[in-house]
Amino acid sequence: MDEKRVEEWAASWIAERIDPRRWCYHNLEHVRMFVADVTEFARASGVSPHELELLRVAGWLHDVGYAIDPADHEEASARLALEVVSAAGGTPAEADAVAALIRATKLAVRPRNRLEEIMRDADLGGLGTDGFPEQSQRFRRELEQGGRSFTDLEFWRTEAAFLNGVNYFSEAARRLRGPGLERNRARVAAEVRRLSESRGK
Repeated sequence: MDEKRVEEWAASWIAERIDPRRWCYHNLEHVRMFVADVTEFARASGVSPHELELLRVAGWLHDVGYAIDPADHEEASARLALEVVSAAGGTPAEADAVAALIRATKLAVRPRNRLEEIMRDADLGGLGTDGFPEQSQRFRRELEQGGRSFTDLEFWRTEAAFLNGVNYFSEAARRLRGPGLERNRARVAAEVRRLSESRGK
């Protein structure tokens, strides 16, 4: 399987079909960050070179479905991946494995194995970094572009609830991003308190 071909296909597809003004969070920058995180978590977890390749290929393809069906982008991405992986020289088993990894990024799905856990953790890796505040603002703009609007307090309460429900599955992600996740939970909680108090005055 030629990962470089997959990367080039994904970058071209996203550039041509996913408008960065509408999708200001789920864009090529997010995909590149995902691939960096999935690589870091996978290496720290001691996966095999072939497993790392599957994870990286799934990372490049995990959000391409936004161009087809934003409401069920994981499934749309998985279906596209079956074609792209085959075109890049992957076996049917590799195509199926990549599609399963992409489907594991759906929040309602519980990861079934170590690779799916790493995949899921990489999709939420940014929650445990210092870049989280900027990323959350881009996500807010993306939601607003889609018709959902928030007051500042409403948005940060939503973020607080989401962060409090996140737990990294892999030991690697817990070690590498867990402390940052706790810091960002505290940041968001402080912002919710500040906005609540200012509204009460």
